[in-house]
Amino acid sequence: MKRHETDTKQVRGAQGPSPEGSDSGTAVLKKTGEQSLEEVVRKATGTHSDDVAIRLIWQVTNARVWPKPTDEDFNLPDLSLISEMKPQNATEAMLAVQMIATHDAALMFARRATLDDQSPEGTDANVLRTTRLMRLFFQQAEAMQKLKRKADQQSLTVEQVNVHQGGQAIVGSVSTSKDGG
Repeated sequence: MKRHETDTKQVRGAQGPSPEGSDSGTAVLKKTGEQSLEEVVRKATGTHSDDVAIRLIWQVTNARVWPKPTDEDFNLPDLSLISEMKPQNATEAMLAVQMIATHDAALMFARRATLDDQSPEGTDANVLRTTRLMRLFFQQAEAMQKLKRKADQQSLTVEQVNVHQGGQAIVGSVSTSKDGG
């Protein structure tokens, strides 16, 4: 049985500040279990490149409205959120990032619409923004479903089938051997 250990690993190519405070593009993350951090991030984003996967997670983190990300944030909850959407490729992962940002912004404007001492104009403006963002989120969700259906879809083309009286039709692949069997 393999020992599960936790260690700290640096992931280079991250698009954001590092916890050390420099803007070196390095994030320090914890690795748990048997998979490397890169494998976990690639799997969560459905991508093949470490750089693309790290960039997508940084985009989710930086799009966050609340709580605002700090320099230490290359956040595992952000990784978990995109993972829940199960993107299978970079296109689906980019759409997932957009959906997360849209959802977060919609909820921020909804919260602003209900603040105490809000003017009627301020409430209306925030409700309008919320409505537009929620509509956009719905369109993004439809686009995601369409992308996922397209990836799972199999096509079958039937050009012409003639079945005469007393005959039988077979739908599917038919193969015959050359010896007549």
